[in-house]
Amino acid sequence: MRDIKPDALVSIVMPCYNNEAFIKEAIDSAINQTYPHVEIILVDDGSKDRSVDILRSFGDKIQWESGLNQGAPIARNRGITLSRGKYIKFLDADDILLPDCIERQVIEASELAVDRQAIVYGDAIRIDRQGNRIPSYPCQPRQPTVDPIEHILAYCPLTSCPLHQKAYLEAIGGFDPTLTRGQEHDLHLRLVLSGVEFIHYSHPVYQYREYTDPDRISNHAYTKKSAMVHYDAIEKHIWLIKQQTGKPLTDRVSTILAQRLWRYGRGVLREGAVTEANLYFDTARQLAPKTCIVGQNPYPIFVRLFGSQRAEVLFAQLKNSPNWLGQIPDFFNNSGI
Repeated sequence: MRDIKPDALVSIVMPCYNNEAFIKEAIDSAINQTYPHVEIILVDDGSKDRSVDILRSFGDKIQWESGLNQGAPIARNRGITLSRGKYIKFLDADDILLPDCIERQVIEASELAVDRQAIVYGDAIRIDRQGNRIPSYPCQPRQPTVDPIEHILAYCPLTSCPLHQKAYLEAIGGFDPTLTRGQEHDLHLRLVLSGVEFIHYSHPVYQYREYTDPDRISNHAYTKKSAMVHYDAIEKHIWLIKQQTGKPLTDRVSTILAQRLWRYGRGVLREGAVTEANLYFDTARQLAPKTCIVGQNPYPIFVRLFGSQRAEVLFAQLKNSPNWLGQIPDFFNNSGI
């Protein structure tokens, strides 16, 4: 007899912080699922707008609580604790589940072999603030010859793409509360390292809203908690991968992690943490000296000519100019490079 059945309870866990513009639509998308066996758990992360009033308006259709602002990872972990389902679907308060999302993914998961430690995931449709569709990037399924660690590092699905199993999340301790961004990258890597397989089904499961707002997790400062948070996380990942495999990092894994370090290094550098940024860059070079630099041309050329700090200044100056792409040849000619 299967441990997970098509009538298993699914807990939809939603963190909320100042999402009055979108939270009703997000909750409605959870309530209106074609799959009947769901519970909806909202953890308000200290909202200062009308979000809590909107939560109250749903009455007993949802379960919710409000606390101090501690960040989405802690809010999601609290939702895991409150949940009763075998499955957990994470949904951000500005995104939208497609009506048959839960039903389709529960059926897919229930068809897996009983001894297969795996979770299923689908694709995201990207939309703007107004709900208009914008270019999307379907998930890349792992081919049998591709190492699972390399694949999850290179093609990590967005937070709401998978249908998680609560037991697997609890076994790894849920989300890392120290991270200000990229929490799903960390979570999914640790799941893979614990032996969980990610199985892709090529169909959309939710709408992911992209827009610029200071309250969005993706727009949080790189140095909000500490300039070294993401450095320490990648150091931890390197240690975990080596421990799990008993081998040195592959060239592909080294390149992926080095490029991630470089991106974070640029982020902390732009926020003024020069010493910390240089540590990111130095470690990236040690991991993959020929392939670590990431950025739009001519940024990599600037790095090689002037170093990472000066390159960031020059690239910002160039990019802030009108028709900056067309000015690249003149920029080089006038600067005597």
